[in-house]
Amino acid sequence: MTDQIFLDGVLKLCQHVEALVPGSRTGICMANEDGSRLKRAFFPNLPLTFEQAIRDISQLPPYFGSCNAAMHGREVITTHDMKQETRFDDRFVAHCLAHSIVALQSRPIYDGEGKPLGTFVMGFSEPRAATDFDITLMEFAADAASELLREARPKGGSS
Repeated sequence: MTDQIFLDGVLKLCQHVEALVPGSRTGICMANEDGSRLKRAFFPNLPLTFEQAIRDISQLPPYFGSCNAAMHGREVITTHDMKQETRFDDRFVAHCLAHSIVALQSRPIYDGEGKPLGTFVMGFSEPRAATDFDITLMEFAADAASELLREARPKGGSS
């Protein structure tokens, strides 16, 4: 799969999710091959500065942000109000708030063997708890993103 086909797939997935959950902004974070760092981020409806600041971040504890914690802990990470968040680096919290991300959910994306490849992320500009619909949609989106990421990964294990 070419990079452009991958990006088009991510864009369409994000557009569909955002259409179903008004006010949301979605994206994907990808880990490098050994899972030690965030390699890439794609957030179609956020400024490029959001993506650039979270690239090449260590995946090891202490966790910089929600994507790191979700991938490493293999669990969904939900933040209802970023202004009250204490689990993550202050720079991550400030960065989210500067980009009007006040609530978010990061759901791990797995390969066929259960290895985390990245996260699907849904953020909001107001404090907000995840609804049952959000949870179900995020599970679907993470599965769809998994297919995109598996196709985008180079064959033969190189990064």
